[in-house]
Amino acid sequence: MASKYIALVTGSLLLLSSCFSRSSYMSYDTYAHLDLGTSVSEMESQVGTPYAIHVKSDGSEEYEYIERIEVGNSLVSVNHYYILIREGKIAGKYVKREQPPAYDLIYQDEPNYPGYP
Repeated sequence: MASKYIALVTGSLLLLSSCFSRSSYMSYDTYAHLDLGTSVSEMESQVGTPYAIHVKSDGSEEYEYIERIEVGNSLVSVNHYYILIREGKIAGKYVKREQPPAYDLIYQDEPNYPGYP
């Protein structure tokens, strides 16, 4: 009976820990540690697959990653990380930061979360 209980607890803990594990993602820290000349496969193993890949007119690719910064149910800002890829390696990178438009808390619904439960 004790071995069944231990097996059940161990299985439950493994299941719960897999639910809370986070795959790799792009943040300002990981973005800052990406060096020019790093291969695409190494970059993707560190930060995951991009949100979008934009092909430029010169044949290079621009990988786009998005980070949403929230406090509670409020969207504070959105960071767009762009990585320029040439010949399978990082050739450049830049960030664009956006803030949601201001709204009147008393008289308007928040535009970023229209459907509260």
